[in-house]
Amino acid sequence: MAEPRRFSLGRRLILSYGLVSLLTGVLVLAVSNFSLDHLEVRLQEIDMGIAIERVRTEVAGGGPGRPGRFFVGTPGAAVFPEDLRALTPGFYKMMRGARLWHVRVMDDGPQRFLLMRDYTDYEHGQSTQLLLGIISVGGLVLLAAALGLISVRRLVRPIERLATRMTERAELPPSSRLAGDFPANEIGTVAQAFDDTYNHLEQALQRERLFTADVGHELRTPMMAALSTCEVLRDEEALSAEASARLARLEASIQDMRQRLDTYLMLARDDDCLGFAHATLAATAEEQVAHWQPAFQRQRLNLNLQHLEAPPDPGRYPVPLLRTVLGNLLRNALQYAGRDSRVWVRTGAHWLEVEDNGPGVPADQQQAIFQPFIRGDQPGEANLGLGLSLVRRICVHQGWTVRVNSPEGGPTRFRVECGVPINSQDR
Repeated sequence: MAEPRRFSLGRRLILSYGLVSLLTGVLVLAVSNFSLDHLEVRLQEIDMGIAIERVRTEVAGGGPGRPGRFFVGTPGAAVFPEDLRALTPGFYKMMRGARLWHVRVMDDGPQRFLLMRDYTDYEHGQSTQLLLGIISVGGLVLLAAALGLISVRRLVRPIERLATRMTERAELPPSSRLAGDFPANEIGTVAQAFDDTYNHLEQALQRERLFTADVGHELRTPMMAALSTCEVLRDEEALSAEASARLARLEASIQDMRQRLDTYLMLARDDDCLGFAHATLAATAEEQVAHWQPAFQRQRLNLNLQHLEAPPDPGRYPVPLLRTVLGNLLRNALQYAGRDSRVWVRTGAHWLEVEDNGPGVPADQQQAIFQPFIRGDQPGEANLGLGLSLVRRICVHQGWTVRVNSPEGGPTRFRVECGVPINSQDR
């Protein structure tokens, strides 16, 4: 079973529950605290204003008032405590020593009244309430995380299990189905849709492989018969030099067909190519240039070959694959370069390229041309749009890379990077 990802869906859900709860709790606590504090100030201002009127009446009747807490005099008079003389009318919270006081200042004509109340114990109670609120928010976050964990187990775990099973589906036998292991809900519907799609593709791929295998098997017999006939003709008939050359070309064409069939079978079965003959890029390029030279001359195209690197131990690669890659790139240049163009085949130790000075490939088509059945603006009748697609399939199979570089107006350069082969010896 695959290791859970660091930020899996389940973990994100738990994190989201906790984060939303934390933000909601902090917001509610902050708004509540602000609102209560603002309301408290207004109520204290009103209440202490009423208390001042009551104490004034008491003092006017000869009562003691509030010694040390109630003061009357002109603004700034010495009767007021020194640290309170500069206060203007209003309500204040202030520390005096270790005690917290509420102070209300009110003017009535030339007289100023000041009343003080000790609210230290009350504020301690408020701090306790705030602490309880913070603890409640923490509990809410823990509760949300617990709910998130329950949701993960009940909702997300089946999704993660389905994702794991879908990842491992390629290792199961053909026509296996996943839907039976999941409940008949949305997850089961997704599993059913995946089963239908995957099995349909699996059957289509199997039909393609069988078709390719059948074609390869059925065509080998007539090709072997044709090769045998060529050998009989060479041994039993006194052929002229021209006839012998034609017979040699026929044999070479049949052998080339056999190698192409082997290439297609290898791609269809996803096999390795250990049984193929291996050669250097330079040797294969020389062979293909010689093979394609007559066709280029008929189209009045100039085909040239350059070896830009001569390493002491060049890499060796499967000959049928190199022939197919280079042959399709040359055929593409033959079809699109245009008359009187120059075509260059260049090789290095582990790369090859085909360049022509034709009109080039539009920038918006440079990736699409590697897709099956995509052709240029003026394709020939024999061009099915499969050559460059086959080139890319071979490169992907072998771990090579193929790129096209075609600025507006040309030249167009296809470059294949083959990399260093694991074993460069002939096999």
